[in-house]
Amino acid sequence: MITALSVSIPEHRKGIMGLADRLKKDKLEVEICKARGVQLKHITYTSFSGEIRLDKASRAIGAQRGQLLCSEKLVFPHKSGYKRFFSTSFSARLCTNMALSVLQECKCSASLRVGIYDLKATACDFLINVLEYCSDVVAVTQNERPYFYVADRALDEIGATALITKNTSELSECDLIIAPSVIDVSLPLKASAIVLTTKRPKCKVGGMVYYRYNFSMPNGFAGIKPEELDEEYFCSALYTLGAQYELGSIVPLSCRNENMSQTVKSLCAAIESQKMQ
Repeated sequence: MITALSVSIPEHRKGIMGLADRLKKDKLEVEICKARGVQLKHITYTSFSGEIRLDKASRAIGAQRGQLLCSEKLVFPHKSGYKRFFSTSFSARLCTNMALSVLQECKCSASLRVGIYDLKATACDFLINVLEYCSDVVAVTQNERPYFYVADRALDEIGATALITKNTSELSECDLIIAPSVIDVSLPLKASAIVLTTKRPKCKVGGMVYYRYNFSMPNGFAGIKPEELDEEYFCSALYTLGAQYELGSIVPLSCRNENMSQTVKSLCAAIESQKMQ
């Protein structure tokens, strides 16, 4: 069962009525929601005093306190045992699925130089998928062993090879860079490079970077999602905690950054245009 915690602090009225509002006892509501084989325990804590007393919700939350679905605005006391659920696994799948769709649709995929920036080798199996469409592939990682293993598999299964390195300078001539985890170092990329990643980069990155994904959540899940939770965050919990692994096959409808949005079709057009210049 997945557990979500929503906190509500009602606005107080003025004067004596406001004092009466503050004296009300905090309220705890628990609702069990079900959809597509998933059970969600949704706990709503209403604080009339403005103070959030987690001990009042402790029994209802139970063993799920270490992986609670909740708003990122909710901050738990240090060493309280309460922790907001967080995982990048689903976001990484959205990123790699978008990239793979681009490679499948792009007419010039075979001539592209493609870079995979994956320092911890969390998505090393994706290398074989890329090599099915491109022959010039470089994977930059600090954990080379898993990538060497996948590269050997690729050579045996499809006769393709890739460069495995720790050197980020090898990305400088890439047309498409796929980073299934947050980019936290400056990357020397050409201005025309397209970068698909999972979060806004922490350092300056060349090229055109996209890190937010728009997708269609399967029917049923929208009905149990707490209103304050982002769809990607909620689906991340369904995928990771609820074993809804079919969500990992979702191809985003579009990707975006702060300024613009792109579809698979428009990304292909941009890449093809650059290769013709």
